[in-house]
Amino acid sequence: MPAGSKVSRRLGRGSAPAQFGLLGLLLVGAGWAAHLGWLALQHNQLLTQEYEPPPAGMVFVPPGDFLMGSDEPSAEPDERPLRRVFVAGFYIGRYEVTNREFQRFKPSHRFAVGEEDLPVTFVRKQEAQAYCRWAGGRLPTDAEWEKAARGADGRVYPWGNVFDAARANLERHVQSSTNGGCLPSSTRSVPGKTRGGSFPGGASPYGCEEMAGNVWEWVEDVWTDPGGWLGVDGRQQRGILRGGASSYSSRQARTSYHGFEALDTTCHDVGFRCAMSARKRE
Repeated sequence: MPAGSKVSRRLGRGSAPAQFGLLGLLLVGAGWAAHLGWLALQHNQLLTQEYEPPPAGMVFVPPGDFLMGSDEPSAEPDERPLRRVFVAGFYIGRYEVTNREFQRFKPSHRFAVGEEDLPVTFVRKQEAQAYCRWAGGRLPTDAEWEKAARGADGRVYPWGNVFDAARANLERHVQSSTNGGCLPSSTRSVPGKTRGGSFPGGASPYGCEEMAGNVWEWVEDVWTDPGGWLGVDGRQQRGILRGGASSYSSRQARTSYHGFEALDTTCHDVGFRCAMSARKRE
């Protein structure tokens, strides 16, 4: 057999796997392109759809992309990276749920006299979820909460990129993370909480109030920590809290910041607000 034929046979045997590998890559690429095309079509339908006005006490957050997370050098690992995220249209509470509202759902709920219209606290995540279902909604997702708080432009605080103590109920003299511990009873007066709307200059682009400070807020998502960043079992799910609270600093009030809490616990500064998916206008 001529030498040239040997070389040709070797090349022939070697080319089949290469051809199949290339074909596989082409099929994967075509599938991914089809998926992206389908997503683009779905997103476009959501963007052009008309929606019903929000229910009383809620605001409408339109569908679309927003900048989520942070690339700032001081950002926590869970905030990174700054990325563009698409969120479907939804409604979210203008204010945090109050003691008065929560007591309608849970008559045994107790709080200090005069705090009827302050945000409800000492609420476990399961209770917050149950209330929102009873009220016809749900907890906001992590992405929904952040979009409602910062709008589409990636701002650091609901009102802009520069902290302003006059726009949020925060501990103005605290320069680092702090937590004085949980109070032992929900019937004691909870210091630091204010009524919704007390800081109108701090409203988000969509009109949500107190999304920086006042009380922490549960969201629907959970956090797992396979890298051990939180110092707990990486398989253990933690609840995600947003917005900071009155005894915390401007760092925790950033729109991209996450707090974490065990799912079966709560504290005197942990509350929530409800959301629901936007209803299409027929």
